[in-house]
Amino acid sequence: HRILNTLQAAVSMQIKRLEELAGVQLLERSNQGIQLTEAGETLLSYAEQFLRLNNAALSALSQRQLSGRINFGIPTDYAQQFLQNFMPVLQQAFPHLEPHIVCDRSRSLRRLIQRAELDIAIVTGEPEFTAEELLWSERLIWSAPVGVPVEEREKLPLALFEDDCVVRDLSLDDLKRSGLSYQQQIGSPVMENLAAAVHAGLAVSLLPESLLGTIQARRLASERLQNNHLLCMNLVWSPVLDTAIRDQLADCMRRAASDLATVFRTHFQAAVRSPDSGPVGFM
Repeated sequence: HRILNTLQAAVSMQIKRLEELAGVQLLERSNQGIQLTEAGETLLSYAEQFLRLNNAALSALSQRQLSGRINFGIPTDYAQQFLQNFMPVLQQAFPHLEPHIVCDRSRSLRRLIQRAELDIAIVTGEPEFTAEELLWSERLIWSAPVGVPVEEREKLPLALFEDDCVVRDLSLDDLKRSGLSYQQQIGSPVMENLAAAVHAGLAVSLLPESLLGTIQARRLASERLQNNHLLCMNLVWSPVLDTAIRDQLADCMRRAASDLATVFRTHFQAAVRSPDSGPVGFM
């Protein structure tokens, strides 16, 4: 209803008229909420096709440069670095575009894309979502403080991500499979805070390698916690976004992502070469 900027009563009236015209029920109400019926899903599919055709027709008839408001989604933990690379590319390519940027967790961004509240977004890849384009990837590494033998403690001190996030899920799954005893020392929805906890000698944490160039840390010396996770950052877009517009925006995001991946690799290589990285090192 918020997307349509229409009162609930008016929306309900329009849906009722649609059901009368179609002669079928489009929505099913239950204790769990409101869901589309099979007929509703069919109608939604055709409606999305109509919107795409409408956008394509307007794009084909207009020879003007891309302009107007476009809604972007960027994961919170990459927002600062990505905006520094993305905004100059976008402004150079489309000076008349009005970008509206939402920084949130990947799962929230994906839901906004599905509801067409965002036009295009970057999200963390997950196995069940296959229709996404890979932009870049990096390793997740179990990281420990330099000079602090946390492996010798009875319980492993842990810095854990506190949000609905792939990294949190992977951390807890790894610890469960390892059988190691652990105690959460710090919880935060900000990845940089977890990295700071490792740097300060407080805890271990599963961190993206892009953060390791900013702290002093080493690989956790434990055979039971393996560093075999790859964090994939993918491009997704609204099903109603015009293909021509999508391709132009996606090209800008690919270029910015390529620059960002180069920066991450440079930082990580510097951390590997640094003598402060400890005897284990990130190898």
